[in-house]
Formats: sequence, C-alpha cells, structure tokens
Amino acid sequence: LYIPPKKLIFLGGGVYNRIVHYKVGDFMRKIRRRREKRKKKIIIVSVFLFLIIMTSGYAAFSTNIFLNAKGNIKTKPIDIGGVDVPPVTEGDGLYEDEYEEGRYVYKGTDPNNYIMFNNELWRIISKEADGTYKIVRNEALLNRSFDTEGIRTTGYCSQGQAEINGCNAWSSTAHMAGSPSEFRNGDYSGSVDDDSEMLTYLNGEYLNSITVNKDKIVNHDYGIGTVEWDNTDLAAQTAGENSYKWNGNIGLISVSDYIKANSNKETCGTLSKNSSSYYTCKNTNWMYIGGTNWWTLSPNADDTHAVRFVNFDGNIGSIYAGYFYSVRPAVYLTSSLTLSGSGTKNEPFIIG
Repeated sequence: LYIPPKKLIFLGGGVYNRIVHYKVGDFMRKIRRRREKRKKKIIIVSVFLFLIIMTSGYAAFSTNIFLNAKGNIKTKPIDIGGVDVPPVTEGDGLYEDEYEEGRYVYKGTDPNNYIMFNNELWRIISKEADGTYKIVRNEALLNRSFDTEGIRTTGYCSQGQAEINGCNAWSSTAHMAGSPSEFRNGDYSGSVDDDSEMLTYLNGEYLNSITVNKDKIVNHDYGIGTVEWDNTDLAAQTAGENSYKWNGNIGLISVSDYIKANSNKETCGTLSKNSSSYYTCKNTNWMYIGGTNWWTLSPNADDTHAVRFVNFDGNIGSIYAGYFYSVRPAVYLTSSLTLSGSGTKNEPFIIG
C-alpha cells in the first residue's frame, strides 16, 4: 500500500516519513522488477512459439510444394499431335493405361478424341508407347464376313469347326510377327496357311479406297491372340492378345481395346464384368454404337471358328467367322502427327 508523503507527516515527523517512504518505494521497485521479468518471459515464450509456427508452416509449405510438384509430374499434359491434353483419373478423357506402360487411352462416354481421317470422322483410341496413334472409324462399314467358310481348310483351319464355319485366325503364321511355326489356341494348334478374308479386304480393297492422309498410316503390330470366355483378368487378357502379333497397315480393335475405353472400371473393367453389366457399361464407353454388331480381330479361346464381336447392346459376344457383321477399321498413324482443333465432334482434330 502506498501512502502519500504529505499524509505521513501527521504520523510522526520527517524521519518516520522518510523511512516509510523508502519502504514503500522499495516495495514498488520490486513490483516493477517482477513485471519486467514477466514481460521478458512473455517475450521469450512468444518468440519460441512464433519460431515453432514458422517452422511448421515452412514444413507444410515445403511439403505442399513437393506434393504439388509430384502431382504436376503425374498430371503433366500429354502431347497429342502438338496439342497438350492433360490426363485424368475419372470421367471422360485421356487415361494412363495401367496394363501397358507408356500408353495412354481415351475413356468415357464421349471424350474429346474425334479426328478427321480420309475426310471421315474417326476416334483416337490411344497414344502408344512408341508415339504412334491408334484410331478407329467412328461409323461402321457395311456387313461382311470375317472369313468365309470353306476357304481356309488346312493346318490349324482344318480343325474343329473352322472348315464349315470359317477360320478365326487373323493372319497366316508366315505373316505373324516372328513367323511362328504354328498358331496355338487351347487344344488346337498348327500352321495357318492363308490370311483371313477380313485382313485381305482391309489391306487391299479398303486400303486402296483411302485417298486422304494415307501417307500418315504406319505398319504396326496388332495383338491377335485369343480371348478366353468371361475373362476376369484384363492384364492377363491383354498379355494373351499380345502373345501373337501381326504387323500391317489396317486391322480391327481387340477386345481389350473395347474394355479399356470404359471409364467405369469398378463395374466394367473386365470382360466378365462387362458381360454382367453391359446394359450399364455401354453408357460409359465411347466405342459403343447402338443397334450395330461389329467385329473385333480377337479369336475366341478354345475353338477354331468363333471370333469376338461387340453386340448392338454393348455386350461382347462370340460368333462363327462366316457370319456377316459390320466393320470398323483401325489404323496406326505416325508419331510425327501434327494436329489442330479441340477433339470435339464439332471441332475434331485436323491432321496438319
């Protein structure tokens, strides 16, 4: 308690006043020192907390930069003929092919993968690891058989029902990559002495009908191996298709091409799943054409006469090679392709 000096005079004279005043002053100095110590403590603690916050913030900022950098690496735009297309992981767009390294595929209901080729509307299936572009005709050509019955009747094509229903081997073994001595399909094996009627048509009469951008077509490997019924493993299916290859100008899509075009992997990501839910799967697959049955080049496993096709309802069926179904040609275009446009149906990619 501080008592003013004037009032202390009445309490006992000058000496007592000075003593009391000294005691009071000493008490006040102690209070000030305590306050200064508290201030110093507060400052020290504040500085310490500030350093912790700044350090944590910097760490978070650095981590964010690192994660963003990683994200940018993963989402780096893919060069599609000079047009930067960012890859996606859901919805319509360009996806990284998880089964074939370095390959990117278009998936979804209607991605921006339209391209003008031969003055017709086609669609880009993929950008391959070697930089080439696989494309397929948007609309199907008129019906024709994969292989007329009774035409190929030797070697592999003399077994099973191939002689009476047509042979399901895409090419002769002599024209397969590596020229294997035989083509094996389950219990059936043997040389294939001639190309299929479909191969001959596409690389003869149809190729000759292409008048625009023909110089952009490159010879390329097509996977022509067999596909097991109700396959549940797309990686194994892809490997099976690529166990035999044919190198040429014009082919058809494989079954895995069709499955990979679907953005709904959970419901439609394998042949088995697509078969179980084709009425749903067709809605997230841009390759689907309503009301049209059309060929793939994939032979059915364990028989010599049946070939896989895409049904009018989006299912993938199997029918004998001599049957008449629609045709959607597929070709590979050079890796040096230069494109303009946005890839939409109204503004498709234009080959420069």
